[in-house]
Amino acid sequence: MNPPSKMPCYLPRYLQGWEQFWFQPADPTKLALIRITCGLIVIYTLFVYTFKLQEFEGEHAWHALDMRMEFVREHPTLAMPLNWYPAGVTPSPRNQFEINYVQAYRKKTGRIPPPPYPRNQEEADYLDEYYTYFKFDLRQLGITPSLADEDKAYAWRYAVRWGAPPPAYVKSQEEEDTLNEYIEKHKFDPRLVHAVGSPIFSLWFHVLDPRAMMVVHCLIVAISVMFTLGFCTRITSALLWFGYLCYINRNPNVLFGVDTMTNILLLYLMISPCGAVYSLDRVIRKWWVGAKMGLVESWYRFWRLPVPTNIAPPTPVPDVPEPSVSANVALRLLQIHVCFIYGMAGLSKLLGRSWWDGSAIWMTVANYEFAPMENAIYMRFLRFLGSYQVLYMAFVNGGGLFTLVFEIGYPFLIWRPRLRWVFLASAIVLHGGIGLFMGLKTFSLIMLVMNMAFLRPAEANWMLERMFNPRLLFRRATAVPHSTESNVPVSTAS
Repeated sequence: MNPPSKMPCYLPRYLQGWEQFWFQPADPTKLALIRITCGLIVIYTLFVYTFKLQEFEGEHAWHALDMRMEFVREHPTLAMPLNWYPAGVTPSPRNQFEINYVQAYRKKTGRIPPPPYPRNQEEADYLDEYYTYFKFDLRQLGITPSLADEDKAYAWRYAVRWGAPPPAYVKSQEEEDTLNEYIEKHKFDPRLVHAVGSPIFSLWFHVLDPRAMMVVHCLIVAISVMFTLGFCTRITSALLWFGYLCYINRNPNVLFGVDTMTNILLLYLMISPCGAVYSLDRVIRKWWVGAKMGLVESWYRFWRLPVPTNIAPPTPVPDVPEPSVSANVALRLLQIHVCFIYGMAGLSKLLGRSWWDGSAIWMTVANYEFAPMENAIYMRFLRFLGSYQVLYMAFVNGGGLFTLVFEIGYPFLIWRPRLRWVFLASAIVLHGGIGLFMGLKTFSLIMLVMNMAFLRPAEANWMLERMFNPRLLFRRATAVPHSTESNVPVSTAS
């Protein structure tokens, strides 16, 4: 199959760039760099779990299994009621009584009454009395007004206890008690939810014996090591993503940004050829190319069979990594996801006043839950900063403005070649500050790993070469030669 860039162009000219953006073969070197760095962070995280595995994931952990399973079975999935009417959209009055009712309701409340309209004056008086006492309409959630004594009593009890009209009536006291217990626990009426329960899975829901848990945990750690080394990468990447997700699903109380971002990275690495270069898979592949003919001949001689002369020779492994469409698709998905993360983070900050006046920066660096407040040098720095208004205003306002410009501008300007390194350097400054002032070191590292998706293949190769041979850091930089072995256009995916 020809790569898309070699196929006859069937797209209009203005869409050809879109096709190349997604489907032009790309160098997988960046994916190898992301695989190794992400794998090291996963190994560190799982290593930390080892010493407190029962406290984190056990049956009687900080978040006990019975409480977790109760949440999984009963967690409400919210949805708007099917009979919800947008503002101003109501049925037209069908008779003179409804016309008079609508006019009287608008005169009293200034709004159009929600459906259904009362059928007689007694229902209209009851609705008016309910509105007078509670300042909201009984039909707010689509309930039909009922004059039955038990229904009226329930509507009043519900409004007094929960401060809202009921979405439906109950048939018995037992049903009312069950509903009240659910609302007390989950703060939402189950009759207004789309579904109850979350279809999630975790190995730690079923593996409860401490020794078995340690065996499974060590197996997942071993898989993470194999993934980092690039051994059976297609298999270990999927197994590691699933295993890491089991930790997240079991104990969301310890879930933080580093776990979410790591899981996102593992998902995209799972669908990518991240083991095509700088991996044991590539080493084994090269060994097989050299050993295949000899092994096949030895097999025939062992069984004293004539060695065939038409054995197909193995496909040679090129010295440079082979570009592939799947590498480009995975990188583009990761790049766009990173842009959404930064863009939504920046836009959501605009909703809060603290990011407009700069106080958010101060609440971050002077927060006992995050910042290293126990460090004497750090405390002296904060006191010095707070003693001079000019320095304080420059720090908090400058930091807030820098954060907003970086996060909101990232999705639009990171694609510009001249601004790419400006934003990558800004990411180092931002996440370095988060790691220093908030103590979120692993989160900062995983975010920097996600930013590696915007490196060029030559830059990723430069970093990998010095990662495996640190002595190159002290040598004079040389230009990276461009390979001419392949005639397939290679996307830089940046």
